[in-house]
Amino acid sequence: MSRKKNSRQWARLRILCHAGLDLMTIAQDAFALVRELVPNTCAELALRVEPAGAAPAQDAPYVQVLPPPSGYAFRDHAGFTAPCTPALHVLQVPLENGSRRLGEITAWRHDDPPFDRHDEEDLQRVATYFEHVLRNAPELAAGGAGVIEDEAMLLATVDGQILYLSDSAGALLDQLAAQERHVFDRRTLPPFCLRLVESVAYGDRYPWLLPLGTLAMAGGVLEARAQWMRAGGAAALHAEDPAYIRTVGIFMKFVVPLPLRIWRAIGSVELSPQQAEVAFWMGVGGGRESARANMEVSDAVLRDCVKAVYEKFGCSSEAGLLELLRPPISRM
Repeated sequence: MSRKKNSRQWARLRILCHAGLDLMTIAQDAFALVRELVPNTCAELALRVEPAGAAPAQDAPYVQVLPPPSGYAFRDHAGFTAPCTPALHVLQVPLENGSRRLGEITAWRHDDPPFDRHDEEDLQRVATYFEHVLRNAPELAAGGAGVIEDEAMLLATVDGQILYLSDSAGALLDQLAAQERHVFDRRTLPPFCLRLVESVAYGDRYPWLLPLGTLAMAGGVLEARAQWMRAGGAAALHAEDPAYIRTVGIFMKFVVPLPLRIWRAIGSVELSPQQAEVAFWMGVGGGRESARANMEVSDAVLRDCVKAVYEKFGCSSEAGLLELLRPPISRM
């Protein structure tokens, strides 16, 4: 029996994968759709990214102090660890860019029925969308627009010992550790934080390294910056120890990029695939001209879609729609 194709969900996945965001950032939302499109007990997305290339020029205005990890993962069930029992049925499709393998997407079931050709075709279609994201992955940089969902801080010594860790910071670093498949022991800085501390401690040696950076995470982007803190508090208790004389503060923000927030808002309304795409591009670009530029539709079709979008969102103007789709933003 053929499977009913959910055109609306496929359209939502296609729009998300053409939103110009990093694959790690959209993985959490994309996998929620994959679970509907390819019914399964569990699914895993694993990516391998080549290390950063040559060092940037000294006059570069921004240096990506926090490059993507050399290998990172997202799993939509039971955390990020491997299943306790072997899966009964496994379906795996590689993610490739030309002849270069970038990773794979894996689905498994612990119970019957086994995967069939429809599952394989659908997972291959998902992989095709993900490969598009990987080929067009944006360069994460400070200054992007997004909505801050969490802010956190920690204090550390120049040799990487944590003096203070807020609950929010601990949660963010735990998430990052799971994503990178390593253990964060909450006593010493993880590698990406340590690089920020080094950029502050040895700034005179590397003046072009800015003590800030961004990193794609599941569901958003982590922005972090480091700066010297005044001696005092825990540092004052260890004044005899040179390692504690200077304290570095690391301030973090978890930001949801504006296109992702707009995409989530569109999902709350029953729209046709074409109407959803019109609404998305209007929200991202600030009006119908953005939809016109990003879609191959006639003026008449665009006009009808815009009218339908207004009706379904309960507004009567472009300004009213943008107020619903674009929450107050902060610079990343």
